[in-house]
Amino acid sequence: MNDLSFSIEWSSPGSGDPVLRATTGQFKLQMADTCLTRNEGIWSRTISDSVLVSAYPLALWLASSWWRLSHETLPEAGVSPSLDWRMSHELGAANHGYVWPRVIVASDGEGVKIWAEQNARQDQSVRYLYGLDAPGVVTLSAFQNCAAGFIESVIGRLDAMGLPDSDLAQLWSYVCQDRDDSAALQRRVLEAQMGYDPEQCPAPTLDEVLWLQQATGPDAMRELAPLIGLHGAQRAKGVRLIQELNSEPGISGRPELPAFTTPVSALPWKKAETAAKQLRAALDNANRPIDDLELYQLLGVSEKQVDRFTVADRQSVSVLKTSVPGSISLIPRKKHPVARRFEYARFIASLYEAAQSRSYWKVSTDLATAQQQFQRAFAAEFLCPVDALVDYLVGNFSESSREQAALHFDVSEKTVEALLLNHGYLENTVIEPKVPYQVRSVHSRDV
Repeated sequence: MNDLSFSIEWSSPGSGDPVLRATTGQFKLQMADTCLTRNEGIWSRTISDSVLVSAYPLALWLASSWWRLSHETLPEAGVSPSLDWRMSHELGAANHGYVWPRVIVASDGEGVKIWAEQNARQDQSVRYLYGLDAPGVVTLSAFQNCAAGFIESVIGRLDAMGLPDSDLAQLWSYVCQDRDDSAALQRRVLEAQMGYDPEQCPAPTLDEVLWLQQATGPDAMRELAPLIGLHGAQRAKGVRLIQELNSEPGISGRPELPAFTTPVSALPWKKAETAAKQLRAALDNANRPIDDLELYQLLGVSEKQVDRFTVADRQSVSVLKTSVPGSISLIPRKKHPVARRFEYARFIASLYEAAQSRSYWKVSTDLATAQQQFQRAFAAEFLCPVDALVDYLVGNFSESSREQAALHFDVSEKTVEALLLNHGYLENTVIEPKVPYQVRSVHSRDV
């Protein structure tokens, strides 16, 4: 996990709006060793680690977006975030005429991720020089402590300057009240996970999802909530899907997994790779391909059960239920044989997560949360160990050799390519963006 800090050195008040004037200073945003506010003043031609702004708009944005910054994830890959989502997650939405660094903040289900890219535009008064090569990750508590400290420093500054009754102070008092009330906290978190601002989710929807959460558990609902959506038809469809999953008996099984301690790591993919290697070691199979029957045996289901189960069309989620001790129920969604193998390997990953979970359900989706990253990385390493893959290729990483390797391990070519790229055996010829989607200008909403 990385360190995040917001800091500001107050300046002498100038002219203009009293609140903005009183909270003006040199603002610095630091992510681990990278100063995200290091900038070049286009007019002054000077380089500085801080930028002269009013802290009030940023503090107001942090307070108004508090719940969604803390608990709402990125949309799934290939889906462009809505303007509403961007207003809650892009630091530029603080606006008020200032040039802010290009920073995006969103939950990954367990911690909070920060993306940043440099701003090379010459038509603005400030050009930010640094971005992050990969998203930084901080714990939820670290992010909230950092943001709360900044908000409260701005409120304290206003108090000291004789401006105690600001919109920020009132808004922050509401946030703090909800944080201290367990029932309100539960509702605020769930609203944010579904993409709503506080008290904007229709009450019948929120009540139904809270009821369903008793069956799924909070960790599973965290993964399911983004499927519900904001709009009437989509919202009804999402709730109905969870209701149907709740009533679906699925494929019953009694898992036969070797016991071992799930590794501890801040990185989901690293933890997953270690877990997959430990499972293969327990099975005395470090390198050989895993066949379908071995997958089914580990989950305690039969090939006949799998073949007889009818997978729903265009289902966006698969579920493993563990409500009865020692037994599971699987609701898969993949139809293609290779995709189905990967899905069942993800189910195995879910079982190793289940011991540390607050949920009866373990959910597989296309989101990029920490839980989904763990499942995908585990499945890839378990079905196609990277060391065995490299040995099989004997130095020939051509497309045709990768195709043969995919057939040998019975995985997709995409899985083979991703493993080789992630471990440095293939050169990545595509310039990866520093942010998860194309950033355009965002104007502040009313708060």
